[in-house]
Amino acid sequence: MEAMTHDATACEINADPARGTVWINGADGSCIGRFSKRFGIDVHRTATAQLAGESECIVCTHEPSGRTSWALFIEAMREHHGVTVPDDLLTWA
Repeated sequence: MEAMTHDATACEINADPARGTVWINGADGSCIGRFSKRFGIDVHRTATAQLAGESECIVCTHEPSGRTSWALFIEAMREHHGVTVPDDLLTWA
């Protein structure tokens, strides 16, 4: 798994070696985003926000995802968490 830190929002971005799944962990250590070609999109609120009473899901799908969904994920992470996800983290055949 390849990890990188995103200093502006104190998050960690991880991509699996096969370049099919990306996980993003927020400053509080909770997973705030996951994109999987196989399982879809999860853009969540932080665990801290959830413990304060907010709901978990912001943008979630539960189906195989392609390039259009990847663009939606990138935009949702920027809009809701201020995280810039590099477009080239995944490979497309």
